[in-house]
Amino acid sequence: MLNEFSYCPRLFYLERMHGEWADSADTVEGSHAHRRVEKESGALPAAGEAEEKVTIHARSVSLSAPKVELVAVIDLLEGEGDVVTPVDYKRGAKPDIPEGAYEPERVQLCAQGLILRENGYESNEGVLYFARSRERVIVPFDEALVQRTLFRLQELRRTEAAGAIPPPLVDSPKCPRCSLVTICLPDEVNLLSAGGTGGHTVEVRRLFPARDDVLPFYVQAQGARVTKKGEVLEIWEKEKGSTEVRLLEVSQLCLLGNIQVTVQLIRELCDRGIPLCYFSFGGWFYGITHGMTHKNVELRMRQYEAAFAPPRTLAVARNIVEGKIRNQRTMLRRNHETCPQPVLDELARLTDLTALVPNVEALIGIEGAAAQLYFAHFSGC
Repeated sequence: MLNEFSYCPRLFYLERMHGEWADSADTVEGSHAHRRVEKESGALPAAGEAEEKVTIHARSVSLSAPKVELVAVIDLLEGEGDVVTPVDYKRGAKPDIPEGAYEPERVQLCAQGLILRENGYESNEGVLYFARSRERVIVPFDEALVQRTLFRLQELRRTEAAGAIPPPLVDSPKCPRCSLVTICLPDEVNLLSAGGTGGHTVEVRRLFPARDDVLPFYVQAQGARVTKKGEVLEIWEKEKGSTEVRLLEVSQLCLLGNIQVTVQLIRELCDRGIPLCYFSFGGWFYGITHGMTHKNVELRMRQYEAAFAPPRTLAVARNIVEGKIRNQRTMLRRNHETCPQPVLDELARLTDLTALVPNVEALIGIEGAAAQLYFAHFSGC
């Protein structure tokens, strides 16, 4: 988390406070690079108990340091006796900069050194191993880096205590490669925030191709059974056998009528954030099963606060009803053969009235009047 905060405070807040996470090609590649060091092996003798010439080679070592309030799982520890060196694995190639590594990685490694020192070991430097270029970069734990690490930690704690998500980075090259960019929406938030753009026009970058390969999948064969086999859905029918569809191509699974689903599939859909929707045979919606893919507690709290604040609920309701009546008028204009002009004029007048109503009850009356007009002429469409 200290690494994430040094990279982008907003990214840290989304992961730490909101519990958000999304995989990208980079995170998957990083997990692959860590596959060896994540398996515990070797032993780390307690400080003061190891002999001077005893070689230490331990993987996936968990340590805590209450004084500096840090916890870490160190990829690899090398050393002799009480002198140890943390080694942190990184998926990419060594960057071509004088320091040999960017600040987030150096701060993270130094934090591991501070944890080791608090536990009684001598740790004067660390190593960053870059898997793609297969290079080791030595990072000395000098006073400047230690102070920078402690400063970053203090900033992190202040951000936690403030309880407000930091603003997005502005036109940063970090954003396109960030796995949470589609949750953070940096350019969109900066564009819509009052004063957030500093008076300059912000161009929303297209970070992903404007294409969606996933589609809803409907199962309506009565008595069918839907199961999971690896990365695919299997739909079993008694007479027709099985049909398969890849999970990567499914945006939501819709079941119409009496269809069985295995527990393994439900758990997989929840983990992937794919909704499972239940309908009657005739298409009436019954319910939905959805995993907890987003855990934005602050957003939920503000939504509930707004729900019990009449001025805010009225403002939201006005927008909804106004949009509904505008849409009704547009539908009649486009699809009715000869819709009377007075009807269209009255719907326009009711649209304007939504902004003037003093309470929800009056708004419901306007919505009802518009619906009566709309459905009275709907048969002409």
